[in-house]
Amino acid sequence: MEITCKSCGRKINIPDEKIPQAKSFSVRCPSCREKISVDLKAGADESRPAEEAGWSEQQEEQQPRDVFTVSGEDYDASEKPFDFLEEEGLTAMLLEQDPDTAEHVKGVLEVMDYNVTIPESIREALRKMKYHQFNLIVLNETFDSSSPDANGVLIYLQRLNMHVRRNIFVALLTERYNTMDNMAAFLKSVNIVINLKDIKSFDRILSRGINENDLFYAVFKESLKKLGRI
Repeated sequence: MEITCKSCGRKINIPDEKIPQAKSFSVRCPSCREKISVDLKAGADESRPAEEAGWSEQQEEQQPRDVFTVSGEDYDASEKPFDFLEEEGLTAMLLEQDPDTAEHVKGVLEVMDYNVTIPESIREALRKMKYHQFNLIVLNETFDSSSPDANGVLIYLQRLNMHVRRNIFVALLTERYNTMDNMAAFLKSVNIVINLKDIKSFDRILSRGINENDLFYAVFKESLKKLGRI
């Protein structure tokens, strides 16, 4: 079954065996992350164009199953990171288990006018990301992980569609790399690396990184606007 996302226009093929029979459910488009619902009850699928989006089998194997699929049965409003935000409100997710570091970073982000959510585990973080695209993610590479090279949130971000990923600024907290090591940032697929020994200067380092990122993408985004792509 081929369906089209009304938000971004992406066409997606869904195996027939993965489509529930005579049920209402919704999923998120893998490109733009918009929630798309479909009602298959009482022949609804025959009376209107398909509005459902999902994963192909290959995509499904690459992504955590419980991150993207949303059904009426498993919906939980408490998993939403924010109840209400102003249209231009900035949002940040902080993934740091050291209380002192987390408190310091949270204070800096709030001064920068970010609405901050702090998940307690990788699973909770992924479920919150199911409902919201964050402007900023501050992640300790060892957060809720036995290995910094196998962090579930980093893996998720690395597999995001670039159309989505370029709108998320990711700051990686680490003890292994030097602050603002561009090669390390490239290898970890993040925007900036901040060594924990420099955490007291987190505000200045983060502001500089965000400004440089905005300048880097300014011409690119302006070109997309002229082409009507954003």
